[in-house]
Amino acid sequence: MNQTDFLDFIIINWNSALQLRRCVDSILSSTIQIPGKLIVVDNCSTDTSMKGLNGIKNLQIFQQSKNLGFGGGCNLGSSQSRAGFFLFLNPDIQFLPDSLKRVVDFLNSPELLPETGIIGVQLQNPDGSIQINIARFPRFKELFPRMAGFDRICPRIFKPHYVKDMDYTKNQLVDQVPGAFFLVRRTCFEQLGGFDERFFMYYEDVDFSYRAHLAGWKTQYLADVKVIHGGGGTTESIKDIRLFYSLRSRVLYAGKHFGRRQALAVIFGIITLEFPTRFARAVLRLSLGELTATLKGFRLYMRYLPEALKRL
Repeated sequence: MNQTDFLDFIIINWNSALQLRRCVDSILSSTIQIPGKLIVVDNCSTDTSMKGLNGIKNLQIFQQSKNLGFGGGCNLGSSQSRAGFFLFLNPDIQFLPDSLKRVVDFLNSPELLPETGIIGVQLQNPDGSIQINIARFPRFKELFPRMAGFDRICPRIFKPHYVKDMDYTKNQLVDQVPGAFFLVRRTCFEQLGGFDERFFMYYEDVDFSYRAHLAGWKTQYLADVKVIHGGGGTTESIKDIRLFYSLRSRVLYAGKHFGRRQALAVIFGIITLEFPTRFARAVLRLSLGELTATLKGFRLYMRYLPEALKRL
């Protein structure tokens, strides 16, 4: 394998012009040369995302006429790569000057276990604080307390999705790292057949990580590598759509990994537990924006429900 086929960056973009440019510039400003290509998959953006990117060395742009979702965009980007490793990125990621060097050094070191298929790094907020974003694999029985918000009220009894009690300053094996910075070994990716494109938004990384786990691959978290993760991005303006896809993907995940009965139970729990909990929280916070997003998101979900039941 040539050095230029070692690690390709695949950035999935949707209406994130400023963040995308900052992400690309931060990679280009690394202390070492990029050991592969920069691939940008643009999911039918309507802003100026692609303006000013032409002429960048080793940059390939794939503009889509429709939004493929994160998983679909990753699958398209990886199909254009010959590299041994794929680094899937959200555009709101910014590299520090030594981030890339530390990643490459690790990939070339004995510390990289042969069974490691997925690698994540320490994601930081713009103020330098560490983001708590390493997750546990969802378990069926744990979904319902979370729908009712018990994991926030009594986290010691009801485990939250994100692991709050791990040491985020130490390298270690974990269940799942976030999709915002998702480095995958090519052989792992090909064995799993890539991302499941039915997960348009949310849970595609959870599903991929869980399937990798079942296939015997490990996920490694590197605290030694640090990048900035802005979070939210352009989807902050479509919180109702985000909520809808989160609910939709959760039901899909339950049906795929737990079974039809369990998926039906999750649907029932979303209606009877999660909606009242989210509604009450928005009212108590006196947040009109949160209340509006909750009502719109659940309305979209209820409209989708007949189709969801047919697919189970």
